[in-house]
Amino acid sequence: MWLFTFYMILTLLVEFIGWWSNIHNKNNLPLYNIYGVINIIYSIYLVRHFLQEGKAKKMFGRCMLIYPVFPLINIGLIQRSLHSFATYSYIIGAVMIVICCICYFYQRIKYPGKDNLLRDPSFWIATGLLFFNSISVPNLGIINFLTNIPKLAYKTFFNISVVINIILYSLYCISSLCSLNFRKLSS
Repeated sequence: MWLFTFYMILTLLVEFIGWWSNIHNKNNLPLYNIYGVINIIYSIYLVRHFLQEGKAKKMFGRCMLIYPVFPLINIGLIQRSLHSFATYSYIIGAVMIVICCICYFYQRIKYPGKDNLLRDPSFWIATGLLFFNSISVPNLGIINFLTNIPKLAYKTFFNISVVINIILYSLYCISSLCSLNFRKLSS
């Protein structure tokens, strides 16, 4: 739980610095590209922690180790800039998270357990990550490929990102409330 708290504080700090940079007309993409690698690795780690089967855990453990190579290759050889959104790295990472979440839900169906699913913090986290990454891949994945788009279209993409972020962090909050309830009931 402490690692999740640290992750949320880091996320808040990154979002604040990104917002501050934006209102001062500074490029915040290097910050988000670096944070994106941390975010994807931690998200895979988190859902991997919820998995029961050894094969899936091993596979996603390897993904966590191998993934950082993609952003380095992408920024160094393909998109060649830390100052533009690392689209390919993001798409690969988000797809890995979606696959990891699908494995989690598959295992929840295969081994339902006795616990109420709606009171399980892992359910809410995996749901949030699956929802967020499933929608953000098409939304953010094409952002670098759209040049000279009307401001209304750009605002629409931005607003979609805001809404899915709100949903993700709301589901994280529900997860935290489930954790608090569980600890309260078990003491």
